[in-house]
Amino acid sequence: MASSKASSTFKSSCPVDTARLARFFARRLKGGTALFLEGPIGSGKTFFVRALAAALGAKDLPVSASFNLMRAYKGRLKLYHFDLFRAGEADMENIGLEEYLGRPDGITAVEWPGAGGELYSGVEPLRLEFRLAGGDRRVIKVRAGGAGAEILERVEAQWLKK
Repeated sequence: MASSKASSTFKSSCPVDTARLARFFARRLKGGTALFLEGPIGSGKTFFVRALAAALGAKDLPVSASFNLMRAYKGRLKLYHFDLFRAGEADMENIGLEEYLGRPDGITAVEWPGAGGELYSGVEPLRLEFRLAGGDRRVIKVRAGGAGAEILERVEAQWLKK
């Protein structure tokens, strides 16, 4: 049985590893799950979301949504991709993010979630922190609570099998 809180660190040596990690998550995610992706520009957040969409069976794949605050992709589950890089707290009223969090028909992936502030009360996301580690290498630290902790534990077990 999963603990109430979990944390794992994944070392990606190249984009293929990052895409593999996204596929492992896609196999385990259920409708209503929220992913919060943080890290510097160029650290792999959008690449991860793109690989996640592909693994969910989406035909159209995400691009950096920095100029489109939200885009939806249809696959096994819908993927609601929010990129809040250019959003401020005042923008949050008009985006409708709270309407997508927890929707049973899809997964909500939020890049740069800081602007959301209080909209996230009651949401227990999987938090993915992307860090640059030189060249194409990335360190991806994932923290989760509740049902996300069990998902994370299963993904980690699969990752370690290599």
